[in-house]
Amino acid sequence: MAARRQTPAAFTLIELLVVITIIGILIALLLPAVQGAREAARRAQCTNNLKQMTLAAMQYEFTYKCFPPGSTGAMTGNSSFPSGWSDPQHGSSLPWGHFGWPVMLLPYLEQQALYNSINMSVQAYAPSIPENNLNDRGPAGSQSNKTAASMQPPVFVCPSAARVKPEIEFKDYAMNAGTGVCCPERTQVGQDGIAFVNSNTKIAKVTDGTSNTIFFIEFAHSGNHSWIDPGKGANQFFWVHHVSQGYVHPNLGPNDISYNARAAHSDHPGGVMASKADGSVFWISDHIDFTTYRNMFTIRGYEVIDASKAGY
Repeated sequence: MAARRQTPAAFTLIELLVVITIIGILIALLLPAVQGAREAARRAQCTNNLKQMTLAAMQYEFTYKCFPPGSTGAMTGNSSFPSGWSDPQHGSSLPWGHFGWPVMLLPYLEQQALYNSINMSVQAYAPSIPENNLNDRGPAGSQSNKTAASMQPPVFVCPSAARVKPEIEFKDYAMNAGTGVCCPERTQVGQDGIAFVNSNTKIAKVTDGTSNTIFFIEFAHSGNHSWIDPGKGANQFFWVHHVSQGYVHPNLGPNDISYNARAAHSDHPGGVMASKADGSVFWISDHIDFTTYRNMFTIRGYEVIDASKAGY
């Protein structure tokens, strides 16, 4: 007699549903860990960016005996800019096409060729210049700087920043503009930060101590900038006009989205990354004591700073 052939038992519908449910639970448990690991990697890259920029600025200081200016270009006096360098829409009291601090760092970031291609005797260039209540005012500036304006090195881009503008044109960091009067891109009067227009701050002037003074800080291009709403995009690679590209002012705490702010902004959850004038990089919580935060922006405020309150 021939042996009876047995048919393997199939999964029941209930068993399949149980397996699918278990897989779904495992994925739900794993996903936050994966996302957390990815954010940790992005934050590590952001830390490295800030470290490189700060070391480059320190090399600049070693060469020129002063820190790089926050922005530079022709001016005839405080809040006074000559024809060609003044805002065609808002008048001669505002700059138009000054060069931001990234240009001065390029030779110390292995970008000498890019630095050599930039002509600083004429205006900077920007392919796009968003601004509230006006259409995009770009492109604008000198054609001789057009190519360089779209060659931003990755060191100026935070991998966590939400992209609304190209990585090769918009940066995610800024310099410490201090707590002084408005505004660091147009006047030298009353400024008490590391950098402002055509500044040449010597390290000896940082009498609060380099370990108590912010140097660079996150200023994600998609955040709220002066006269530019969140999500619109600002902070061009090296173009500067009245919206204070590349400057952070602590009139508000980190990640404050109040209108017309120059507040630090980051897409890392819960705070922003920053560097100090001694070369170290540290975390600033959104919940930092505001007085402590503000005091870290002055170079000679002689405040007592409790740094333990920065990252809680």
